[in-house]
Amino acid sequence: MILNEAACNFPRLRNTLYLGLFVICMMLTLNSVAQKSSDSLRQFKYAFNVCDELLKKGKLEKAILCYEDFITLYPDSSKGYIRLAELNYHAKDKNKALYYANKAIDLNANEAYAPMSFLANKMTNNNDDATAILIMNRLSVSELDTARLVKVQENKLRYNLRNKAEITSVGGLNLRNLGDSINSAEDEYLPSISLDGQQIVFTRRVGGANEDFFSALKDSNGHWRKAKNMGTPPNTSMPDGAAMLSADGYYLFYTRCDMRSPNGIESGGCDLVFSYREDSVWSSPQYFGFTINTPGYEGQPCLSSDNKDLYFVSNREGGYGGMDIWVSHFVNQFWSKPENLGPTINTPKNEISPFIHPDNETLYFSSDGPIGLGKTDLYMSRKNASGNWKQPVHLAAPLNTEGFDGSIIVNAKGTKGYIASSRKEGKGGMDIYEFDLYPAIKPIPTICIKGYLLDKFYKNHIYDRTIQFLNPFNQKVIGSQQSNEGDGSYAQALQMGKTYLLKVVEPGYRPFYKIFKLNNDSIPENLYFNIKLKQPGFRDTLYKNWLHIDSSGLALDSISLHELDSLTNTWATWKEDSADVIVFINNYYYGGDSLTDTSFAAYLQTAVDRQQLVYEFLHKKGIRCEWIMRDLNMILKRDDEEPFKRIEMSVVEFY
Repeated sequence: MILNEAACNFPRLRNTLYLGLFVICMMLTLNSVAQKSSDSLRQFKYAFNVCDELLKKGKLEKAILCYEDFITLYPDSSKGYIRLAELNYHAKDKNKALYYANKAIDLNANEAYAPMSFLANKMTNNNDDATAILIMNRLSVSELDTARLVKVQENKLRYNLRNKAEITSVGGLNLRNLGDSINSAEDEYLPSISLDGQQIVFTRRVGGANEDFFSALKDSNGHWRKAKNMGTPPNTSMPDGAAMLSADGYYLFYTRCDMRSPNGIESGGCDLVFSYREDSVWSSPQYFGFTINTPGYEGQPCLSSDNKDLYFVSNREGGYGGMDIWVSHFVNQFWSKPENLGPTINTPKNEISPFIHPDNETLYFSSDGPIGLGKTDLYMSRKNASGNWKQPVHLAAPLNTEGFDGSIIVNAKGTKGYIASSRKEGKGGMDIYEFDLYPAIKPIPTICIKGYLLDKFYKNHIYDRTIQFLNPFNQKVIGSQQSNEGDGSYAQALQMGKTYLLKVVEPGYRPFYKIFKLNNDSIPENLYFNIKLKQPGFRDTLYKNWLHIDSSGLALDSISLHELDSLTNTWATWKEDSADVIVFINNYYYGGDSLTDTSFAAYLQTAVDRQQLVYEFLHKKGIRCEWIMRDLNMILKRDDEEPFKRIEMSVVEFY
């Protein structure tokens, strides 16, 4: 039986028969509607695919015309407008691309969200942040669900930052790849530079999984030698990451995973450890106590140049979320309970790779918390007058990119920086690059003073003794350290533009004082100064030689003049440690043949005149009169003329 719609218009359902007929009629009607809907969907897909086929064949213009016909047939579908937005942007017609993007968003914002976000991201990859921002603006005022709206706002901020970065990008900032000596086809990252800038330590991913530490030294021309694996220890068959050299280069702080400290074995994770160098060999890892290490993650350590503050990354309890930066202070020979750097630095997301500059006032780090240019960006913060951290500064492009920018370190003088980044011109994966810092992110210029603590007389090295650097005006201690237990060396960071008093007071030795004025911009990055302590009661002859008179008998010969020049050039070195240094000028004269022989007076005058030649030369060279002693000696027998033709000179230091 065939029933039409009219036959199914019953005024009232009176019984079961009528109800059965009604159900049958409704089923037939819905089947008819579904048939029409299915046919319409097939036609929709067919029309869309026809346009897509033109696109696959590379016929862009015809595909655009086809989609324009498509939206005429299907004006209520956002798909055609989405495709037209993409194709017109590809055809470099931004105005039409924006027009169709806005139409798609107006029709169905949630359906247009993903493809339009992808298109906006493509625009930013083409350095077209301005157009991408316009699309984000339209999405931000549309009826999107909450999660998507939050993402749109983040993208909007990011594109605005990228657009600003493009405008404010530091011109002439040239990133120089460190070359084959350091970089390879593997990933190189997390570099660390010694205070004197002569050694670099970094992490290399070996074989795609394991991490090892590599190290390189500079040659006499300032170029990096070929990096070498640091061996075992500190390297193991497990990943070993984020190594940081101490200021003197004798300690290595790093992260060790799956070899836990006693309080963290149950939970696994990573801990902070250090090794020290003995006779060019690194010790086995020494674990920090439970005050530093927890069952959570502790890694990426950075020790301040004065060895007093240990910065590191942890997800321990008490943080602001994700990985935070913490600091522990070395007080009374113990590391204090770590302090969180607070919400100015840390965010609900991740802050990693802290680097405290040798000025001890400038912190560099990486974060994915604030909206940045890429996945993770680089930042810098300075301490204010109260010692609190200021709001971090986002580093300009091209230091920050759209990718992962994970770490930055800066040399002591604040002139050069090093970052690890994955870039097109790299050797493969992540490489380490060097660059010149621009003014806005420079730290306080700092130099490295280094040397050895020695016994002045016996020349031996003095170990584990206190070396202090003070403000000479108020005697406030600015820095204090112990000479190295292995070789008596020391290394200290000093800020440019200041004056320091170096002080060593050690039982059994005369107190040692030395003033350093660092007001000259031409001061090199490294000052080399050996501290020589003097035991009272000793004397040391620093120099002894004969000076000869020329044939005229009235002047020193050329060889002697050259000898005096060399001596006066060395004088500053002899006097630099406040030693009591005296020059002795000894000369001889003939006393005559008898008591009545008055010719001795002429001989005496000649000897005095010759001494005066040496005295005047030294005085003109800046050697003060109180540092010069003249001694005349009479010879009774005139058997040899040689003593009268030369002058004996010696330089003696009294302790």
